[in-house]
Amino acid sequence: MLSRLLREPLLRFLLLGGLLFAIFGHGDAGSGVADKRIVVTAGDIGRLSEQFERTWHRPPAVDELQAQIDDYVREEVLYRTALSLGLDRDDTIIRRRLRQKMDFLSEGTSPEPQEAELLAYFHAREDRFRAEPTISFRQILVSGNRGSTAEGDARQLLTKLVATGSSEGGDPSLLAEGFDAAPLSRIADLFGEAFARAIAGVRPGEWAGPLPSAYGYHLVRVTSFEPARLPPFEQVRAAVQREWFAAHRAAAIDAQYRKLLAQYQVRIDDAQQAAARP
Repeated sequence: MLSRLLREPLLRFLLLGGLLFAIFGHGDAGSGVADKRIVVTAGDIGRLSEQFERTWHRPPAVDELQAQIDDYVREEVLYRTALSLGLDRDDTIIRRRLRQKMDFLSEGTSPEPQEAELLAYFHAREDRFRAEPTISFRQILVSGNRGSTAEGDARQLLTKLVATGSSEGGDPSLLAEGFDAAPLSRIADLFGEAFARAIAGVRPGEWAGPLPSAYGYHLVRVTSFEPARLPPFEQVRAAVQREWFAAHRAAAIDAQYRKLLAQYQVRIDDAQQAAARP
């Protein structure tokens, strides 16, 4: 019955007319977008001209500026009409964008911190600014492609290296033969966590191994190892200041949210109970 009615030309015409009337006749009702005036100020024109110049690295010609103004008016007309129709509601992208703008407004402008504040922040969070261990070493690979003999071959090569002091042998590899003051985390990324832990315990100056990795077995000679250390405040002052500002911005956003939240009554229905309702 309903589908037959919807196929009637007269009814479809009336529905279409009603929709157009809603858009262009009473589209502003209750929307807060009742002002039908669009004023393009001198400031707006100046801003449009500056945007054009930043993009094209030259001032716009008369017709180009007029095209910018026409596009601005077009955007304003469509924007206001979309608001009047409530198209901004229940749109995840718009909601998130508006939330970002509110967060930006809540950040405010934090005053420059005093040196004593930064120093106190630094000492309260020393682990964040501690320099990680670094290691310098040379490595020779016995490839895992040798199969079951790889580990034994690596041990034999180690005996030769210790006896002769030579650094010859091993298999071709795309891995670097030497690493200088490499962060231990980088070594873990390249060779694996177990390798990084093992090489951190190798005594500098002697060939050691074999240390297994995904590539095979490595013979290593560590030349230096620097344990984790806390650098002087002056060396990391810029990083401390960045973190200080980030923490204060986050605190300002949360404080503003708490103030706004206090104006609302929030009710959260139990999802499990709601699903169980007949």
